[in-house]
Amino acid sequence: MEQKFNPETARIYHFRYMREYRAICVLWGLLSIIWCILNLVTFVQPQWVGDSPESPGFGHLGVFQYCYPDNAQGRYVCSGSFTDFDTILNDSFKATTFFVGVSCLLMLITVAALLLFFCFKKTFVFYFCGIMELISAVFMFLACVIYPSGWNIDQVKEICGTTSGQYQLGYCNIRWAYILAIIGIFDAAILAVLAFFLAAKRAKLEIYGPTGTVTKSELNGFSAESMSKRSIPINPVVTVPADSARSASNFQL
Repeated sequence: MEQKFNPETARIYHFRYMREYRAICVLWGLLSIIWCILNLVTFVQPQWVGDSPESPGFGHLGVFQYCYPDNAQGRYVCSGSFTDFDTILNDSFKATTFFVGVSCLLMLITVAALLLFFCFKKTFVFYFCGIMELISAVFMFLACVIYPSGWNIDQVKEICGTTSGQYQLGYCNIRWAYILAIIGIFDAAILAVLAFFLAAKRAKLEIYGPTGTVTKSELNGFSAESMSKRSIPINPVVTVPADSARSASNFQL
């Protein structure tokens, strides 16, 4: 059966494929770093829900912080800390803090794991990072679903009105941090799928010439990915030791 492409043509296609493959890998790494930063922002910013022009009170809340205006100081004062769960308003917010915090931790591990590309096989690193990002997406999804169940507390009713309750925000509005967290669910899931795709689609070029000869550049580590110039073929030479040649001549006599 005739080859569809000769070895040189196959190397050119492989070189182009690997160039695009590396570009996608770099893009995936940059997006992972960006989402890690945004994930941390959604965790620390108390801008998940807040007051609106129609709400009876003033203030805004995050996953673990509750901010209200202080007339004496003329600014908003926030209370609550993720290091002390007793300062968080209710169990729903505590669960949200846990899930978002673990999601941030997993993304930090993913970003740190990018350094493993210099030590381990790329396939292993992509699978590892993909698993971390997938779990991070699941935890962020759980946080976004659980968070509205904690809107039935007095602090929320003071800001949003008495009509607020579980999964009912009343006269308040959803702030940008909550929206960013929802977008992050899809972002992390897409990055995980892309990591699995990159791990499975790495191509290897294993083509030998039709003559069966080996070139000098192949012996010295010829790389098809860099499109280095190949040397002339080296034909194999079979030599016979002198003692064996003498024995063969004596046998013929």
